[in-house]
Amino acid sequence: MANQTGKRYYCERCGSEFIVTTGGNGEMTCCGQPVTRR
Repeated sequence: MANQTGKRYYCERCGSEFIVTTGGNGEMTCCGQPVTRR
């Protein structure tokens, strides 16, 4: 999955939110699982 600049991602397990400042290829993970896009 490509991470898009300015998009918000969320960890279902711990509730952390992330905003992508530099887009690119790869998979964002937190707590050992992929994060979901909001």
